[in-house]
Amino acid sequence: MSETTHSETRDRELILDHIRSIFDAYIRRDREAIRRTHAEDWIGFQGPSTSIERGIDAYMKNADSSLEHFQGSGYELIDTEVQIFGDIGIVYYIGRYDYGDLEGKQGSLLLRSVDIYRRETGGWIQIGSHITPIPSGGRWGEDGGSEGGEKAGS
Repeated sequence: MSETTHSETRDRELILDHIRSIFDAYIRRDREAIRRTHAEDWIGFQGPSTSIERGIDAYMKNADSSLEHFQGSGYELIDTEVQIFGDIGIVYYIGRYDYGDLEGKQGSLLLRSVDIYRRETGGWIQIGSHITPIPSGGRWGEDGGSEGGEKAGS
C-alpha cells in the first residue's frame, strides 16, 4: 500500500465534509441543498429501495418523503473509511441519525452506507450510494430502529 499524500488526505477531508453537509441539509430541511449535493446522474439504493434508483429525481422522491415525515435533530459519523482512486472516491461509513416524527416521537437510526464520489470542476459530488438501516440487534430480519426505514441522507 502506498503512502498517503497531502492531496489524498485533503480529498478525504473534503468528501467527509460533503457527507456532513448532506446530513446538515436534511436537519435544516433544505431540499435544494440536498439536491445540489447529488449529481444529476446519481444512481443507487436507499433504505426503502426495491430496485435500482437512477437519477436525481429518483433520489429526491425518497428525500421528499423523509423531509415530509421526519425532522432531523443530529447525527454522528461513527466510523468512516475513504478510498481515493484518481477522480473517484469511495466512502464506507457507519452513522447515527437522530430525528423526530410527526407525532413528536424521538428516535435514532443507525446507518451503514457506501457512497461513491466523483471529482468535478466544482469539487467532489456524490454520484451513487447504498444506504440502509442497521438492524437494532445487528442481524437481518430484526427491526432497524425506525419505522419505515427512511433515508437520513447521503
